[in-house]
Amino acid sequence: MRGAGALATRPLQRTHRIACLALIALVLAGGLAPEGVAEDSGAPADAVVLLHGLGRRAIDLAVLATRLEARGFRVCNIDYESRVDSIEIAAAEVSDGIRACGLADAQVDFVTHSLGALVLRALYAGPVPPRGRRAVLLAPPNGGSEIVERLRGLTLFDALLGPLASQLGTDGADLPSRYPPPPIPFAVIAGDRWINPLGALWLPAPHDGTVSVASTRLTGMSDHLVLPYTHTFIPYAEPVADEVAAFLRTGRFIRGAGGGPP
Repeated sequence: MRGAGALATRPLQRTHRIACLALIALVLAGGLAPEGVAEDSGAPADAVVLLHGLGRRAIDLAVLATRLEARGFRVCNIDYESRVDSIEIAAAEVSDGIRACGLADAQVDFVTHSLGALVLRALYAGPVPPRGRRAVLLAPPNGGSEIVERLRGLTLFDALLGPLASQLGTDGADLPSRYPPPPIPFAVIAGDRWINPLGALWLPAPHDGTVSVASTRLTGMSDHLVLPYTHTFIPYAEPVADEVAAFLRTGRFIRGAGGGPP
């Protein structure tokens, strides 16, 4: 005759199995955030942090900042030095800028232009990653730029843009390959117009004169949109601000400016 204890464990074992199966199903259905990826609660962020590109300053994103503020966002437009020896130095400056904005413990969204996307990725690999919610990357060199392959090593190129510029090639040892994607929901807006003649010579079409559309893509992105702007001027366009605001609010672009499918 089996003991009462043995009989009592059967329901408990069944309950344990059911609970495990339910947990697995919940993860597969997306009900829990996978390890290393921030859970997106859908609640608004405390602020939007803007990160400019290579050789630029915060003033270059002032128009975008104004447009986002007009759409109801609180904006922290961070100025950091991009002509530095390592991207970790730039990321540390951004971390200081986030604290200076009073956002050290806040949940923030990010909007980056060009090199700013790689600074964001380096920031998440650093000792104190931010509490990010969503991010939009404008014209990011996620796969590097073939133009860098042609120009790096030239004295004038390095003098104008600094040491980081030569690290933005397409090789596996270059900067774009050294950091994982941001561990938060993020989307990309690429441009397909150009005024830089070097782009037409050395970049695969379509491109924005500095980065090819193909190079802007990054594993794990939630959405991808191509709009008719050049690399330099994509942050100034009002339809870009519309799309940025839409993704930060809903996690998807509205494609109101005729952008193609993801």
